[in-house]
Formats: sequence, structure tokens, C-alpha cells
Amino acid sequence: MRRAADVLVDSLKTHGIDRVFCVPGESYLGVIDALYDTPDIDVVTVRQEGGGGFMAVADAKYTGRPAVEFVSRGPGATNAAIGVHVAQQDAVPLVLFIGQVARVDLGREAFQEVDYTKTFGGMAKLVLEVLDPDNLADAVCRAFEVARAPTPGPVVVSLPEDMLLEETSVLAKPAIELQLPEPNPAAISEICLRLAKSERPILIAGGQVGFEAGRTALRDLAESWNVPVAVAWRRQDIFDHTHPNFACHLAFNVPPVFRDTLNEADLVLAIGTRLGDVTTQGYQIPSAPRPLQPLIHVYPDSYHLGRVFETAMAVKADAAATLKALMASSTPDVPHGRADWIKRVHALSADRMNWDWVNSGDGVVFGNVVSHLIEVMDDDAVTAMDAGNFATWVQRLYPYKTTNVQMATNAGAMGMGVPSAIASALRDPARQVVCFVGDGGFLMTGNEMIAAVERNLPIRFIISNNASYGTIRLYQERNHPDRALATNLSNPDFVLLAEAYGLKGFKIETDDDIKPAIAGAFAVDGPSLIEVKTSLEYISAFTTISQIRSSQTAAS
Repeated sequence: MRRAADVLVDSLKTHGIDRVFCVPGESYLGVIDALYDTPDIDVVTVRQEGGGGFMAVADAKYTGRPAVEFVSRGPGATNAAIGVHVAQQDAVPLVLFIGQVARVDLGREAFQEVDYTKTFGGMAKLVLEVLDPDNLADAVCRAFEVARAPTPGPVVVSLPEDMLLEETSVLAKPAIELQLPEPNPAAISEICLRLAKSERPILIAGGQVGFEAGRTALRDLAESWNVPVAVAWRRQDIFDHTHPNFACHLAFNVPPVFRDTLNEADLVLAIGTRLGDVTTQGYQIPSAPRPLQPLIHVYPDSYHLGRVFETAMAVKADAAATLKALMASSTPDVPHGRADWIKRVHALSADRMNWDWVNSGDGVVFGNVVSHLIEVMDDDAVTAMDAGNFATWVQRLYPYKTTNVQMATNAGAMGMGVPSAIASALRDPARQVVCFVGDGGFLMTGNEMIAAVERNLPIRFIISNNASYGTIRLYQERNHPDRALATNLSNPDFVLLAEAYGLKGFKIETDDDIKPAIAGAFAVDGPSLIEVKTSLEYISAFTTISQIRSSQTAAS
């Protein structure tokens, strides 16, 4: 007989969990005690449950395996909700364990009691509450199975505190092996036939392409079949941006010419993507519900096939397996116009990846900083990015390779940057991790940088400080000109703040500061932070406030 808490920790080990993120709480003290005797599971103590949720999401993204967060009941659980939402939006396997009130108090509105089925039912794939310790091993096994199954996502498990301390004879169960669907040979033949006849195809590749095997197959297919590749929102690391077959990154606020050009395609082949809002540029490439061209959609979860878009072919299959099957087919001669089409779509991004430094009277243009960072960043660097317009400079200028990791959330949640950098560096402390974060996002979860100090993680935190919620300010300028409200920020001195935490801080206030500040920060043995006093006028990588106002004047 073993305590249920011990069986839970044993179950984590059988499912390959070697790290958990938590804010400790009295409602799951038994689990913390069991973890004390399990040194092969690294316990990362975070400062707020939302930061822990972001770290767990990033850990799952980095490894491709489920990640775990433990939180206490009530406030701890609701703080962690942002991690559940992001895991759902990003299709990431996350298991959130919540300490719950004792079973005798359920339904009494006891101290910090929450009904987690009602709270998380719309976000999580599954919500379980384990009342009998004999059912715990099966519940954990099911939680991990559901979290991993297509489409991956979050599962919430509620654990009454008294149940965790009871003994059980039902021990940990082995993990269930996940089998992803293979493509039907007839479907592969039909895709090949359509692709061979297409003069202007576009392949939209998403995150389900996965890691090295899928990325290699994607590149090989693009080269052998001479097909251009556009990458889904914040999946820039799945295809080399300098490759002649790279078309573009389908991101927020890219110029309309991206959408308009790609809509001239005569075939859309979407592989490993759910074809969400941002990737499709507001459901316009392809157009919903009826695309302007035949759509072939390949994804391992039939729920996302034909739900938003009418498809010429809906193929329930794993992305990597499909790419490999297409590669195994005979490569035909492609139509003569294909080469010109590839050059045209490649120019969408290639023409915008060069940057000549620009001076602005209200601060440093962040593109100047990013263009120099490219010179000092490693080919396998992790770019951990928060949400905000500052990120458009990285997304536009950084020449992503398949050896990079783009660590960012599709959900657009501010606060992801710092926690995701921590989680990435914990996985590979020797790898270069550069965190790009705005002033707004940093003040949401920047406190988690203390973990970089505690563990001496050599992360380079780069804060774009334009004293504004820049993305919302851009929308205000477009939709409500001269009526900016609630978007101006009063900020601390981020360098002094970093030094109070134990990091070495640097500041960029002019273009002349860029090179020495970056050199100094990257030479630090341990974490360092650079505050960049950035221009608000250059509000994103694709427009300025003056340009927005000029277009408003011309339209009036």
C-alpha cells in the first residue's frame, strides 16, 4: 500500500515527466512531500501560477511531450487559467493538477472551493476530479493520453487534499502509446496528381510538422516538387527563411499584399495546421467558408477538417508521415510557370528582411537593435518572444532556420516571454536563449526572471520600452484617431529593477549604444538584461504612426 500522493508521483515518472512547475499550496502538501523523495523530478518553484502555466506550455513546446503544473485550489487555479487557455490555443499537451478542498467539504462553498468542471470545461479537453485513491492511477493515465491525443491540449485534474493522503493498492500504470493516423495511399496519389498539375500552389505548413524529421521532409518536398512554403503563425522555425522556396510567415499585421498574392494560388495544400484566424489572415487565405482555390487540408484530427473551410480533400493524417509519403512518390515535371510563381512569393519576405538603420526623434527604432542582434546570435538560438508589436521586428528580420526554436504563443497572451525563456534555458542551459519582451508584457511576468538568477541561466532579456501598450495603440490610431486612452505606460527603470534581482543590466538610449550594450550583455556569465528606449513612432515593423495618420487623412 502507498499513499495516493506517492502513486501520483510514480505515475508522473512512468509518463516521462522529469520536471514540474508549481506554486506550493497546502491543498496538495502530500504531493510536495512525495516529490521530496523523487530527486529525478526537478521542481521549479514559480512566483505566480500564471507564470508557471506559461513555463509549462513552453516546456511542452520545447520537448514535444506533456508538461505539468501543480497549483493550489481557488486563487491558484484561477491564476493558472491563462496557461490552460494558451495550451488550448497552441495545441500543447499540458496537465494541470489542482489541490482541492477535502471531499467532505465539496459543495459547501468551502474556503477557496471552485467547481473546476464549470471553470475549465470550455478550455480544457477534459476535467477530472479524483475522489477515490484507487482511481488515481487510471485518472492520471487517462489525463496524459487525452492531453497528447490529436489535437493536443490541456487536461485539468482536481485532487481533494484528503484523498492524496489515503493509501491505495492500485499502483502507477504505464503510459499508453500514441499512434498518429497514417495517410491513405489513395489520398497521397490524389494529392500528387493535383500538385503536379498546379502552376501556382502554396503549401501552408503548421506546427504539427514537428521537429527534425518533419522539417527535413518539408524541405525535401519543397525542393523535389518545387513548391513554395508559407509557415503558420509563429511557426517560423519549421522552414529556413533564406531558402528560395520560402514564401512568408502568416502573422498579425503583415501587409495586405501577402494575403492578396497568396490568394492568386491555384491550389492550397495545408499540412499540420488547423488554419486558424491569424494564419489565414482573418479567414481570407484560404477564404472561408468557400476558398477561391481547391484546398487540401491534412491534419490528424478530423474535428478541424471541413469545419471552417470547404475542402477539395480532407485528409486525417500526421503531417510528417504525409510529407514522407509524398516524398516517396515519383516527382513529376511541374508546369513552366511554377518557377516564376516561387520567385514572386519568395519576394514577399525576402524583400523585407533587409533593414537600413533609421533614426527617429522619439527613441531607438527596434529594427536597428534586431538587425545587429542577428549578427551575434547563434544558428540554433532560441528566440523567446512575448506578445506585442515589438515582435514584428523579430518576425520580419530574423532569418529563422530549422535549427532555431521560436518560442512564442499563438494565443497572443502577454506575459509569455520571460517564463518561456526560463523553461527553454532549463531544458538546455548551454543553448543561447534570447528573450524579446515589451514593457507591458515584462511587467506582467518579469518577476519570473528570478529563476534565471537562482539557476544561473545565461538568458539575454531584451525589453522594448516605448512606454505604451503598442499593439492596442496601433489599433487606436487606425480605428479611433487622436483618441488614445489607457495605452500610455509609466515604467520603472528596468536596468535598476534587473540589478535588484541580481542580473547585470544594460541600457540602449541611442543608436550608438546598440553595439556596446549587446556586446556587454552577451559577455555576461549568467543572465543579463538590456532595456531599449524604443521609438513609439515606429510602432511596428510594417508601419509608423505617421503613416497610419496619413492614410486616415487621405481616406477622409
